[in-house]
Amino acid sequence: MEPVSTIIERPLLLSVQANVAAEHEHAFNAWYYHHVPALLEIPGYRWGRRYQAVVGETKYLALYEIEDASVLEHIIGPDLEKRHATANAEFAKFEQLQGLSDVAINIYQQISGSHLGNTFLTEDRPLSAVAVDCVVGSEEAAFNDWYDRSHVPNLLQIPGYRSGARFQLVEHPALDWLDMGPKYLALYEFNSLDDLPSLTDPDSMCQAAKDELERWMSYGVPLVDNMAWNVYRPIAKHWRLDD
Repeated sequence: MEPVSTIIERPLLLSVQANVAAEHEHAFNAWYYHHVPALLEIPGYRWGRRYQAVVGETKYLALYEIEDASVLEHIIGPDLEKRHATANAEFAKFEQLQGLSDVAINIYQQISGSHLGNTFLTEDRPLSAVAVDCVVGSEEAAFNDWYDRSHVPNLLQIPGYRSGARFQLVEHPALDWLDMGPKYLALYEFNSLDDLPSLTDPDSMCQAAKDELERWMSYGVPLVDNMAWNVYRPIAKHWRLDD
């Protein structure tokens, strides 16, 4: 993974996934309606988007663009005295929510694909999220080369895919307290949910999607661990007022 000094100036992606018990879901979403705009008042946040799953086991996803690694301690670091007061207040409210499970907080840097914030994640598109670790002892560099140079470009040639990008976890002292993972995240935007059957349903997939799935199963799957896949629909979007 790259040293921190090489990622300071790059925008980062904060991902928060969670499930919530049905009896607490209304309160959860009502709180989130105010939570994202509150976070965007903190210097360093650029925008926030929320998604709800249509495929997969983790129902809710929130994504935020962060200016760069230099603001991490200010917005999410472990030292409450160095955090922005609004960040502390929102963390406290989050901890009071009931019915939450499978909460995962990860901060990623982009490593390939459509540029974050420029044609990617700027429109109301369904989103496929694939998170994986590499099997210990596997040829990780070869896997990444195949993923970036073959797998993602092949997928984006299939009608229905709009854009795609890959990310890996950021190493930074301000994040050591978080139990982050998996290491890699791939995000793909679809044109619409109507494209899902031809892209993801084994009984309805187009031939190009079937061919790439076969390559993924034969080459990719043996090299990965802790894989999670969800497809989300967008439900909310927010930008900083000064952007």
